[in-house]
Parts: sequence; C-alpha cells; structure tokens
Amino acid sequence: MANLDTLIKYEREGTKLDFKKEQYRKEKYQDLIKDIMAMANAPIDGERHIVIGVKDKPDGTKEYFSLDRGEIVDQATFQQVIRENVEPSIEFSYYTHEIEDKVFGIIEISHCNNPPYMMRKDFRGLKKGECFVRKGSQQERMTRRDLDEILKHKDKIQFDRNIWVGFNSSLKNEISVNVVEKIDLPSENARSQIEKIIADRKTKSSEVNQLSILGKVGVGYTNFFGNAPYEQRSTEELVKNLENIEETYYEDDLYYIGEELSEKINLTIRNEGNQYLEDVSIVLTILSHNIWVMDRIHQEPNNDLWPRPDVDLDSLYYPNVTEINKGFKVTAELGQLRHKLDTLAFNEDLRVFFPRDSKGEIIEIEYTLYAKNLPTPINGFLKIIVK
Repeated sequence: MANLDTLIKYEREGTKLDFKKEQYRKEKYQDLIKDIMAMANAPIDGERHIVIGVKDKPDGTKEYFSLDRGEIVDQATFQQVIRENVEPSIEFSYYTHEIEDKVFGIIEISHCNNPPYMMRKDFRGLKKGECFVRKGSQQERMTRRDLDEILKHKDKIQFDRNIWVGFNSSLKNEISVNVVEKIDLPSENARSQIEKIIADRKTKSSEVNQLSILGKVGVGYTNFFGNAPYEQRSTEELVKNLENIEETYYEDDLYYIGEELSEKINLTIRNEGNQYLEDVSIVLTILSHNIWVMDRIHQEPNNDLWPRPDVDLDSLYYPNVTEINKGFKVTAELGQLRHKLDTLAFNEDLRVFFPRDSKGEIIEIEYTLYAKNLPTPINGFLKIIVK
C-alpha cells in the first residue's frame, strides 16, 4: 500500500497519480468516469490514486483544499456510477485521509487486470464503446497502438498471476535467518597456535635449538608432500608463517565461511499456467553491503597425499554471482520451466554469510524472470529478515 502522506506532499502527477482540487459532483460524473477509466487502462503495474483536495502547480508546489466532511460523497455512489457506465467492472475504493487537520479524498484503483475498459452506454457526451487511457499526467482517447500495448501488458498480467517465486517449497516471500555470532577462522586458529608456540619457547630457551634442528632435518613430517607440524618448525620459520598466515589459509577461511557458516538459500519457481516457459533465466539483485554472497563453492582444504583435479565440479552448477554497488547480482539459467511443477532456481544452493554487522537488517531481494515466450519479464520482491 502506498504511503499517502508521501504521495500528497512530495509526488508529482503521473500515470499512477492524479490530483483534483474539488470533489466530483453529480453534474461532473462524466469526468469521474473518464479519470477512473483512463487510469485503469494504463499499461502499468500496481495501484493508482486520484487525490481530491490538492492542486499541483506547474512550479512543483502544491495548494491544499480540505474537504468538508458533510459533503463527502459515499463510496457506493461512485461505484454505482462506474458500474453502470463502464465495462468490464473496475475495482476501486473511495475513502478519506487526514494530514495536519486537512481532509483529502482518495480514490484507490487496484487489480486492473482485465483491460481495455470502455463505455458500455452513452452518458453525458461520452459515447458507447469509447476508451480513454492515461499517459503521464494526461488522458487521451485510446488508439490502436495503445490497445496493442494494453493487450500485451494484459498477457503479462495473466502470466504473472500463474508464476510464483518464493523461498523453499512453501513459496514464502520472506524468511528469517540468524547472524553468526562467533567466527573461528582457520587462519586465526593457526595464528593463535603459532603465537603460543613462540611465546612458550621464549620461556624455554633450552628447547629452541632442539626444535630448530628437528625443523631443519624434517623430522615428524605428517606425509611426504606435507609440512611439519608447527611444533616441529624453527622459530624463524614460524615468524615467516605468521607473516603469510592470511594468504596460507585463504582457501581454508573461505571454505569455513561458505560451507560451515553460511546459510544455504534457494528459490522455488512454480508455473501454474498451461504451457511451458522456454529459455528461462532468473536475475536476483540482493541489496545489502553487510552480507557475503559467495561467488563459488569452495573446496575443502586438501591435506591428502594425492592432488585433486583442477576442475571444481560443484561450482559448475553454482549460480553466477557478481558484486555491484548496492550489493550483489545473482544470475542462473533454468532452461524450460514445465507447467504444474516446482523448479529450483539454482542447481546448487546459494551460500550467503550473515555476520554480526547484518543483525537487524531487512534485506530486499528483487527478482526478474525472463523467458522466450514471456511478453515481458516478471518482476517481484522477496525479503530476508536478519535476527
């Protein structure tokens, strides 16, 4: 639902918003019909509003004219006028809204999913079959080009009503996750271990030479290709290890964050229509600077004797993740989307890490679904509530 205070105070007239200085009186009901019909025919998504009691001046300022409560027309009267003169029916409501002791009338038009709307009979200069459409802050008689755009948008609406996108099989539009309060990175654990060994040696100088010799000759190596345990390395080696600790454990840290601490998130797409969607792809825009969206599945650190293959098979099926100014962009190709079946957006779950800095955030995710046989892409929003 729109923030009416913001609409009235700050928004300018446009396709979704019209201001009227005075209330529609009986002798001007033809204007009421044209205004509501034109807005309902506009090929746009979302609610549309006519605000009564406001004059929108050319310089951008507004003048307010509070309505007299005793003269406010009943909603049922306006609805009857539209119902008797326009087909098909248009859903709208009429109510009052107050700002700083000023009373405004609000006509809220919604669910405009069955255009074109037209005159069903002659009425005060309006002829049967006439159509009007709102373009920006103006309304015009409908042309053939307008009709084509309206029918194209109507097809999109029909698709939108049959395609559902949400979290998990329940198709929820929001989920809650908990932040990770404590992080024990492998690099920090190794740093602590090395620092402790060095500190212990400072108090046990007699052992230093013995340990240095062991480190130099390589006694105690865990495997043929591996390194000696830190306890068996010289102090000089350990100091060098500390200098490179983050680089040495870079992949270990990423594996720990991505596979052990991150939430595994996926979306379900349900096609309730009667036909396949072809060449389907989905794009997510995740708006947050405080979370991490892993760009691949990091492999578990390899301490084995035998080397692993260079190809990371898991990441081949992972969605494409790129960092953008406001957060992250995630894309995936789905191929065909069969009807009457659920399809996962990602072959491999998206790894998302929620650190303590993200606590209390409500993260908005915008999704866009593309398909070869969609008139226009399907857009929607999801939320992640971080606790």
